[in-house]
Amino acid sequence: MGLILVIDDAPIIRELLKSVLEADGHEVLTAEDGDTALGLFATRDVDLSIVDIFLPGRGGLEVIGELVTKPGHRVIAISGGEAFNPGSVLELADIYGVARTFSKPIDTRELARVVKELLAAAD
Repeated sequence: MGLILVIDDAPIIRELLKSVLEADGHEVLTAEDGDTALGLFATRDVDLSIVDIFLPGRGGLEVIGELVTKPGHRVIAISGGEAFNPGSVLELADIYGVARTFSKPIDTRELARVVKELLAAAD
């Protein structure tokens, strides 16, 4: 399985995604903001990242822009859209080259399936 980095400022989302992914046998790191996430990314060999678009401080799009520079690294963008339409916000993430996008609330079974698919394609 893979090492996955979940980046979301909502503790309940981080813990939900962590438990779903760990149940599938993945090792999961979590971060509540972009700076913490990039620090973990720099020191660990992360295979896939799940990034909330709206993060405090360094925003999700900026974080995604840095994560996608690692060859073979896959990124999934997530968003509740806040005051915006989640679909239009996630379209911005597509420009950065994310592998997939999900609107909140997230279908965790579909997310788990996509994570497996993306990690298998990276092998």
